[in-house]
Amino acid sequence: MRKVMVIGASVAGLLATASAANSVWSQGKPRTCSEAYSACASRTQMTKECEAEREWCKKTGSFADPKTKAVTSDLQKR
Repeated sequence: MRKVMVIGASVAGLLATASAANSVWSQGKPRTCSEAYSACASRTQMTKECEAEREWCKKTGSFADPKTKAVTSDLQKR
């Protein structure tokens, strides 16, 4: 009986984690370099680094978050 409860709790925890992750993506990833910059600047408070990434994004279409190093590709260059 204890094993069943532990397994049930584990499954519930995994489902809760997956649900939380989906809610973050439901807000949508940025489509433009400007959207990526705005999200970066408001989330990290690293405006100089975010601005440098925005300028790079305008050239390449890729934005790398300076804090997490997560890269978003194929952005519109505006």
